[in-house]
Amino acid sequence: MKDTELINECKATGRALNYEVQSAVDIGAGEIDVIWTRKDHANLPTFKLGFFFCPTGEVPTDFLTQSVAKALLSVCDKAIFLVHDDGSLKSVKGKIHALDSIGGVLQLKKYAHAITSDELLGGIR
Repeated sequence: MKDTELINECKATGRALNYEVQSAVDIGAGEIDVIWTRKDHANLPTFKLGFFFCPTGEVPTDFLTQSVAKALLSVCDKAIFLVHDDGSLKSVKGKIHALDSIGGVLQLKKYAHAITSDELLGGIR
């Protein structure tokens, strides 16, 4: 079950920052909880952030890898993992670092980012 209050806060924050906001978006790669989209310049590409709301507690590695795949296939510029507390934040950041150390073409630490709901809301206060 998704935290509807957190989803609504994320949507309101995106709108306050002048992003176009969509929720429960699925363009064929799987559902992304919230997408913020903005086109700042006519001659530059649209910037797209995909938000995934992490479950409380230990976040499974499969959740992270599947979410990153959904974001990549949905042409998101960044995958943002929104967590409830500092313990979950540390867990998600550690798993992103561990997955990144395996190697490959994608530098996961430059694509995936984790923040707490307080950090997200603090960006507009």
